[in-house]
Amino acid sequence: MRETLIEAVNLKKYFPTNAGVVHAVDDVSFKIHAGETLGVVGESGCGKSTLGRALIRLYDPTAGKVLYRGQDIAAMGREEFRRVQKQMQMIFQDPYSSINPHFSVGETILDPLRVSKTIADKGERMAKVAQTMELCGLPERYFNTYPHELDGGRRQRVGLARALVLDPEFIVCDEPVSALDVSIQAQILNLLMDLQESRRIAYMFITHDLCVVRHISHDIMVMYMGQVVEYAPRDELFQHHVHPYTVGLLNAIPTVDLSKRSRERHLLSREVSNPIDPAPGCRFASRCPYASEKCKEPQVLTEIAPRHFVACHECAK
Repeated sequence: MRETLIEAVNLKKYFPTNAGVVHAVDDVSFKIHAGETLGVVGESGCGKSTLGRALIRLYDPTAGKVLYRGQDIAAMGREEFRRVQKQMQMIFQDPYSSINPHFSVGETILDPLRVSKTIADKGERMAKVAQTMELCGLPERYFNTYPHELDGGRRQRVGLARALVLDPEFIVCDEPVSALDVSIQAQILNLLMDLQESRRIAYMFITHDLCVVRHISHDIMVMYMGQVVEYAPRDELFQHHVHPYTVGLLNAIPTVDLSKRSRERHLLSREVSNPIDPAPGCRFASRCPYASEKCKEPQVLTEIAPRHFVACHECAK
């Protein structure tokens, strides 16, 4: 039986500006199960990273709930949340800017243990750091090495080790391989999947690379301008995608199969509309070839097949 670890309920994160309110994440609901990966895809600026940060309270939500094992962490006080925070970590996109350049590799991985006071004994802390470095493919000789002395792949392994040293149950992976070479990407992805199998870690994997998300995810959520437009198990989404935005994203994947190059391709056109104080209704309507008057009405996520949801009145018929 699938165990729900993280649940977002009508989660919102708005940012006030001089021009109005940016609806970065707007009424998003989903579940992430223990030992599974939810892939989150969409164009740059659709709210993927903001959602990940709101999920672990790097940003306090504007409204809605974030449930960790049934407890609403958005409503917790600072001290209560600190006890839960150790179970929720994040790996950032840029492994260089997310690591303190004045800390060595060992100090970077040791720091969460020191701050959280998880292990009181210094010797035990050092043993835990050494164990985590080995687990992430970082030889002991890198302990006193500084970030600028490492390549991108090893820096990302440091970021992964820093997240893992507290033995979390859930990790937000914010495009952790997008800045890496393809061969290094494969190493990091395989390491994440091996750790998930051995430790039953749950991931939210944020990316714009549909090939990567297909490789690592169990469920996939497609976001557009702060909202979920389609949500389904991985194979179901790739085989039976229905939302025009999802269709456009998948059609944009390059192919080397010459027999498929002549197929009709519905590629996305026009720019994303302004996310400041958006009008009610479908936010994709201005780019959708099937838009009608009904698109001016709010779109509701509707289940069209088992665990397959879509926010489009036309697709839900």
